[in-house]
Amino acid sequence: MDNALVVPSRVRSAGSLIERTVANDDAYLESNDSAFCALTDFRREYPITVEADSSIDEAFGDMKRLSVHAFLVTRQEVGDIEQQVVGLITYYDIERRRPHRYPRTAVSCERSDIRVDDVMTPWNELPLVQYESLQSLTAYDLFEMFQGTGLTHLLVVETHGDESALARGLVSRATLAKRLRRASVAPLR
Repeated sequence: MDNALVVPSRVRSAGSLIERTVANDDAYLESNDSAFCALTDFRREYPITVEADSSIDEAFGDMKRLSVHAFLVTRQEVGDIEQQVVGLITYYDIERRRPHRYPRTAVSCERSDIRVDDVMTPWNELPLVQYESLQSLTAYDLFEMFQGTGLTHLLVVETHGDESALARGLVSRATLAKRLRRASVAPLR
């Protein structure tokens, strides 16, 4: 499989999106609900992306404006494909709450000089979940996948016969935990 992930052609950069809400953020999940219920599915919602050469301050501003904690990182015109996912950047990556990758140029550079691709998790290190495997998983199974790992997001990919993969969705640990917790305190009827 390639080191880059092909993004559906309808992907737009974060700067061109209007404010968005995740459809299921307020719905609660039962532990035995299908894992599909916890997925932000890119067939229903546009993935939010940021260019790899954007500054981390621009990315952070867009995260706050859009009320999200992660962006797929894309690069234009890599090879013969117009736009590819080359990584994932989270709020924690930007705020240095995770081990930080320093720019190749200098360890002591200014924050304004740090680019998204300096701190993102590159494609070849991303934790991936196959879309097809969600059929056999529950929401609680996904929650358990996050436990003890320090991961904040799982990228869900759909593979095709020619070994290419499409970014099919994203699962957020915080959103999943919040939605599962609501189910445990929801009043019984």
